Amino acid sequence: MSRNQVATSSSLEWRIRRQLLLVLLLVMSGLLMLVHISVSHLTQNFVLSRLEHDAESLIAALERGADGRWQLNETTLPQVYQRVHSGHYYVLASDTMTLRSRSLWDLETSTRMMPVGVSHSELKPGVGDQQWLIREQGFSKQGQGFSLWIAEDIADLQQEQRQFEAGLLLLLLLSLPLLLILQRRVLRSGFARLEPLRQSLARQQAGAEVEFPAEIPQEVVPLVETITQLLRRSGEQTSRSRMALGNLAHELKHPLQELQWLARQHPDPEQSAQLLRLYRQLHQRIDRELRRARIAGAPGPGRQFVPKDEVTHLVRLLQRIGRDDIDFKSELPPGAIPFDRDDMLELLGNLLDNAWRHACRRVQLHIQPDKDNIHLWSILVEDDGKGVNDADLLRLSERGVRLDEQANGSGLGLSICRAVAESYDGELVFAASELGGLQVKVSLRAT
Repeated sequence: MSRNQVATSSSLEWRIRRQLLLVLLLVMSGLLMLVHISVSHLTQNFVLSRLEHDAESLIAALERGADGRWQLNETTLPQVYQRVHSGHYYVLASDTMTLRSRSLWDLETSTRMMPVGVSHSELKPGVGDQQWLIREQGFSKQGQGFSLWIAEDIADLQQEQRQFEAGLLLLLLLSLPLLLILQRRVLRSGFARLEPLRQSLARQQAGAEVEFPAEIPQEVVPLVETITQLLRRSGEQTSRSRMALGNLAHELKHPLQELQWLARQHPDPEQSAQLLRLYRQLHQRIDRELRRARIAGAPGPGRQFVPKDEVTHLVRLLQRIGRDDIDFKSELPPGAIPFDRDDMLELLGNLLDNAWRHACRRVQLHIQPDKDNIHLWSILVEDDGKGVNDADLLRLSERGVRLDEQANGSGLGLSICRAVAESYDGELVFAASELGGLQVKVSLRAT
């Protein structure tokens, strides 16, 4: 599945439009079904009312002849019953006789004797393409029981109904794109109310304080409150962790001074040297943690990294707590880059601190996007120090090896730098710099 397909399938607007389209189709289908049932019912009721009227005319025309037999006075009946297959038919029967309309010609019909006062109607196929709506009823006249079967062809009415329904379906299908366009405009108008909220979050990522708009749609208020609480708690937790780390490092300085004094007072020179070596190692670790806490500064969870602002702060801090004789040059992109501020401070703080401590006079930093892929970024840190031999360069590229575990102390916090890079699907590559020292290239992928 491509990136565009993933974005489309996860789009809230697309999901709403798809569900609304499904609802529209269901409503239209239900409407067409309702129209079909209603029109069919209306048509049949109309024809049945006409059949009832014709039945009354037939009953009124039924009379006894001079010979005492029952007969129909056809002069009072519509001429439509005289034309063959005209679509109007009747059969009038009793126990002793049967009278049929001339329109039936030689057609045989399945009629039955209906009890007096009972009527029944149904729809059946007729001759050819005709569809007969049939009404049967039992009645009594002058004490004689009769059964009347009367039918009318409604095929033309059904054809007109189908044409009407086809026209209605075509109208609904033609109106569907218009409804979808209107639906899209309504959705875009609704989502536009979230734009001030998005802009507030974008400003927060760029380093500004979070200021949500006063008017927030009620549906997203819980989400906004949750984001605000998470940002505040994350910042507070990070701040407490860094403060605790700094306090611990400060607290350990006094015991270390006692360790140094004891080491110098030890009568055995060899043991004294070992204790002093242990003291220097612990002192170096504590100084590194203090430098990391100072470099990281105040936490800003959720903010994007602005190189021109943050790198300037890092360089000033390194000059104040380290060396101020370093010639630092950088090539930085304008504005913010799509990476978390705290992550980049950890990464660049460690790399620049390492380069600062091992450089002779020069440190360079380059941050730039890939020319072929805007989602890829590279960070290059170089110094003009003594560098690292080829064997150690190979070791540095191995997973699990720490720069601060090398014999010459050629770096700080490689595990942290590697973890940050891997969190952005990136990697660290070590090489010899043209300046003479170590070159560290970090590749990162923006999500």
